Amino acid sequence: MKKLLISLLLILTAAVFGCGSEKSQNSLILYSELDPKFTFEMVRTFMKSSRDDKFLIKVIYELKDDGPRPDIVLAERRTLNGLVMDSKLKTTKLDVGNDLPVGFRDGEGYWYGIFYDPAVFLVNQNYARTIGQKSIRKWSDLQNIPNPRICIENLSNNISSQNFLGALADNMGEQTTLTYLWNLNRFVSDYTNFPFSTVRKTAVGDTDISITRQSIVFKYLESKFPAYIVRPEEGTPVNLFCMGLFKDCANEEKAHIFMEWMMTSPDMKTFSQQMLTGYEFLFDDGGKLTDTNKLWLNNSYMVWKEQEYLTNRWLDMVRFSK
Repeated sequence: MKKLLISLLLILTAAVFGCGSEKSQNSLILYSELDPKFTFEMVRTFMKSSRDDKFLIKVIYELKDDGPRPDIVLAERRTLNGLVMDSKLKTTKLDVGNDLPVGFRDGEGYWYGIFYDPAVFLVNQNYARTIGQKSIRKWSDLQNIPNPRICIENLSNNISSQNFLGALADNMGEQTTLTYLWNLNRFVSDYTNFPFSTVRKTAVGDTDISITRQSIVFKYLESKFPAYIVRPEEGTPVNLFCMGLFKDCANEEKAHIFMEWMMTSPDMKTFSQQMLTGYEFLFDDGGKLTDTNKLWLNNSYMVWKEQEYLTNRWLDMVRFSK
């Protein structure tokens, strides 16, 4: 059913926004690595708010040698980093982007951050009543409370889980992070293969605390949901979603309109909240920048060789340690 829904969205996107191979001066092609439903609704919301009826955004979800050449990319930071390394992007200047600290924007202007998905604790309500909510506020609390049952996604599973590990290592220090995770390992009842499994296990009480991402759990948070979110006080790893311009983009003026809308428009934030994405934006509705000091980025493990090194150390020293 999920595959069918995605296929229908792809077809509908092509029909509404004209995903043909030809570009005009009034159209842009967006390459997105985000969920097709989210991307479709984002573009549709922009089109409704645009004052230019002839301005079209076409969407593609794959890069093919014989396919359309995109103008804009919207993806997680590591994808943008790879495109820069492959010399596929060009620098551009966004006035609002100047307010972002380096790390949340490329220092040379190849990409700019828009929103992020933070790592959070999901805490079972019954467990919290037993241990006390004040006991679960920080990363250090997880190794100090007595015998919690912890669930976490396998950190070698995918880019998101590897980013989590890399961001922890960048902010705590590599050896400190591995030692911390080793200390937690005795409490980990399951390293799940699927992100939602962490939510399900904590909701039904099979585990007390899950370390997960806000986007995974946000849509389930209702008044009767038997678990709640904690954002660690000292800061947390985030997946940062960014945008940039491909070298073939010939209409930077139109591209800037769309990019600035993504960064600052209340409409963008409203639709994201209505879709229960769990994403948080770097700029609030008043244009104020969030406290990026508490958003931990993976800066040192951005390419395959470094990723593999850190992941293998975690597997050897933590996951399968004796």
